[in-house]
Amino acid sequence: MFPNELAKQQEAKIRLAIVFSVLGLVILALLAVFQAFPEPLWLWVLFAAAFVFFEWNTVEVNDKLFASPSVMVILTAAVVFGPTSAVLGCAVMAALGPFQPVDLREHRWFQPAVNFGQMVITATVSVAVLVFVMGTGPVSSSNMWRVALASALAAITYGLVNYQLVSFIVRHVYGHRDVNAWSHMSQLVVPYLGMGFLGGLLGATYLLIGPASLPLIGIVFFTGYMAFESYAKLREAQLSTLAGFIKALEAKDLYTRGHTERVAYFSNMIGQEMGFNGTQLETLRWAALIHDVGKLAVPRE
Repeated sequence: MFPNELAKQQEAKIRLAIVFSVLGLVILALLAVFQAFPEPLWLWVLFAAAFVFFEWNTVEVNDKLFASPSVMVILTAAVVFGPTSAVLGCAVMAALGPFQPVDLREHRWFQPAVNFGQMVITATVSVAVLVFVMGTGPVSSSNMWRVALASALAAITYGLVNYQLVSFIVRHVYGHRDVNAWSHMSQLVVPYLGMGFLGGLLGATYLLIGPASLPLIGIVFFTGYMAFESYAKLREAQLSTLAGFIKALEAKDLYTRGHTERVAYFSNMIGQEMGFNGTQLETLRWAALIHDVGKLAVPRE
C-alpha cells in the first residue's frame, strides 16, 4: 500500500473511531436516564460474562468478518431483564465486549473504539424492537407466540444493523484492496438469525422455570458457538488445501512462481467489474488458483 493510501486509511480510522465512540457513550447516557439497571445484579453479571466470553472468542467466518452466538445471549438476557431494564442492561453488556486482552497487548485502539459504538447501537436497536413487540405484560405459556415473534424480529434487526455497520466500517477503512467480498452469507445469516430467535425463547424459559434452567441455557449457548467454530475450521481447511496446491505447483514449475496468484488477482478484479457477488467472486478466485493444477501430472522432462 502506498504512503498516501496509508495516510487516508489512518484518517478514516481516527474519524470512525471518534464518531462510533461518541455515539456509544451518548446512547448509554440516555438509556441510563430512561431505564433502570437490571436486577438482581448477579444475573446481569452472569449474562454479561457469557457475552464477553463469546465476544473475546469470536471466530473468523469470512475475510475480516467475525461471528459468535452473542446475539443469542443478548436476546435471552433482554427477555429475562424485562421491558423496564432490558435495553440498558443489554447495551452495557454490549459495551464490554469490544475491550479484549489482545487489543491491549498489541496496543490496538481502532477495533475497540468502533466496535464499542457499533455493538452498543446494534444491541440498543434490536432490544428496543424486542421490547416494543413483546409489550409490558408478563411472559406466560399463553403468549409465547408474542415472545417468538418479538425474538424473530429482534434477531433480524440485530443481524441487519450489525451487518450494515460492520460492512460500512470495513468499506470505509479497507475498501476492496485489503478485504475480499464476503461469500456464502446465506449459510451464516440463517443460523445467526435462528440463534437470536432461540435466545428469546430461552429467556422465556428462564422466566417460566427459574434459575434451574440456567445450565440448559449455557449448553445451548456453547452449542451455538461450536457451530460457528466448525464453520470457521472448515473454511480454514479449504484455504489451507488451496495453499498446498499452489506450493506444490510452484515447486514443480519454478518459472511460473506467482503466476496463479496473479491470475486470481486479475480474475477477481474482472469479477468485481462484472458485478459478481461474494460467493461468485470466491468461486472465481478459487478456480483461478487451481487452473494450472494439471501441471502436477506432467513429467518434468
